[in-house]
Amino acid sequence: MPKINVNDQSFEVNEEEILYDALFDRGLELPHGCLSGSCGACRIEVLEGQENLMKPGMVEQDTVESLKTEFKATYGEDFVSKTEIRLACRAKVLGDVKIRPIK
Repeated sequence: MPKINVNDQSFEVNEEEILYDALFDRGLELPHGCLSGSCGACRIEVLEGQENLMKPGMVEQDTVESLKTEFKATYGEDFVSKTEIRLACRAKVLGDVKIRPIK
């Protein structure tokens, strides 16, 4: 079973489970909004295991691109170029990942 590590906690999840749902079902609620991939409130930084998440679909890609534009103004180009941003409500887990919410 894949493991998700977040905030120094580790959770075993089922393969192809949506990251947000998997953590919520195990008692950890991440920041969220619409839970459909449009608002970007559930944004996360993938610290390890990006290859263990399914490739993002168009909705997630569009929202992440909008977030990157916002983050350039707030955190700078360096943050955006070095940070793997995904949406917890859309990312499906294929293997072990380590994440942190982005505020």
